[in-house]
Amino acid sequence: MNKKIVFFDVDGTLYLPEIGVPDSAKEAIAMLIDNGHIPIICTGRTRPIIPDNLIELGFQGIIAGAGTYIEYDGKVIENHVVEEGLVNEIMTFLQKNKVRYILEGPEYLYYEKKDQGEEYSYITSLFKFFGEDVLKALDPGTTIRMNKMSCTLSEETNRELVMPKLEKYFQPIYHGSMEMFELVPLGINKATGIQRLLKYLKLDQKDTFAFGDSNNDIEMLEYVETGIAMGNSYPEVLERTKHKTKSVKEDGIYFGLKKFNLI
Repeated sequence: MNKKIVFFDVDGTLYLPEIGVPDSAKEAIAMLIDNGHIPIICTGRTRPIIPDNLIELGFQGIIAGAGTYIEYDGKVIENHVVEEGLVNEIMTFLQKNKVRYILEGPEYLYYEKKDQGEEYSYITSLFKFFGEDVLKALDPGTTIRMNKMSCTLSEETNRELVMPKLEKYFQPIYHGSMEMFELVPLGINKATGIQRLLKYLKLDQKDTFAFGDSNNDIEMLEYVETGIAMGNSYPEVLERTKHKTKSVKEDGIYFGLKKFNLI
């Protein structure tokens, strides 16, 4: 069998908070490697919140930050960091328009320590799961290295004013709510990250597979030769993806790899 390269989203695909990574998925990744194929993490998470115990399942490469960061065999191939002047401009704009945000970078996640709002506290609590050393407060003079950001609109936010400004520089990605979304620099997504890695590895698009479930997976699933939607995927993902597997809880990764004779 020709060597294939298989891209895996993390949240909702390889992992769920209530169950972690299913044992069947761990077994499937090991079998995939034994068969000579290459497993790659391809996630919206930025690098500092991808845990080592996930990588150590055998992943040879990482596409993180929805395509902004690429790593292979421990070597950083690409790291798109938004220019700090633009970051500061956008932060000032968001603060003025009552938008809460987390800046997500290759080393840290940055948050507004002075914002004690209940919604914002909930968001920061999610990230604290990954460890306090990953979070950095936005104190005066903080050097910011940002790949992407996550935002939450408040009741005071004027969406009609805010979104056109953000969309000049970023692609918003919604996850089940129009009030909470990711912002990824224009022209970058998981598919562009895959293209860049394939070029680096001198591998062909025809040898690519991918598994995903969320709206930031759509470009990836449409770009690879065989895109496979998890059974628990968002409706739009299921509508736009030809191939399907079972849900995470139903051993979807194992089932999908078996279905396409990769294991």
